[in-house]
Amino acid sequence: MNNERDERNPLKKNNSLLLMCAAVLLVVVAVTLLLPSRSAAPGETDAANVAAGEQVKVADGAELFQTLTYTRCEHVVTRRVTAPVELYGKTLEEVQPLYEEWQITEFSPKIIKMEQQPDIFCPDHMVLMPNGAGKLCVFQNKYGDALALINELEIDLRSLPAAIQEELDAGVGFSTPEEMEQWLESVES
Repeated sequence: MNNERDERNPLKKNNSLLLMCAAVLLVVVAVTLLLPSRSAAPGETDAANVAAGEQVKVADGAELFQTLTYTRCEHVVTRRVTAPVELYGKTLEEVQPLYEEWQITEFSPKIIKMEQQPDIFCPDHMVLMPNGAGKLCVFQNKYGDALALINELEIDLRSLPAAIQEELDAGVGFSTPEEMEQWLESVES
């Protein structure tokens, strides 16, 4: 008779269900904790190895990503090349002094990422600015990080209004030769 009451008692049925759910949850947590953690994907550093004192070193064939954000035009260019052979086997501490003008943002055996923000126009622009003698010249960023002289014009900087001289001292960027010609015509008139 006591057994009949237990089967009809809803609280006893709920307790059994709760115990079963708790047991399943306990098994899931135990399996999760006992499974080996996933290995690092290519390009990622294994934080546990670094913490254990193992130095991350550049592997043969690693890729080097250099991102240049040109502050004058705000264009962004990323170069992707195979890292130089001289970097293979080097640690972050050994690579950093070789790239003093760069900020290394990611370092792993297969990938090195670095950034720089040069205060010049990107290679897509022609830059009008004076040379040391005060003659207006056309420069272009041919190498990614420096301007090269393209053409010296017959215009003396001092022949232009003071506000224009000041603007040209910093360099004025143009996307096309036609755009530069139009600007020069408007300034000279």
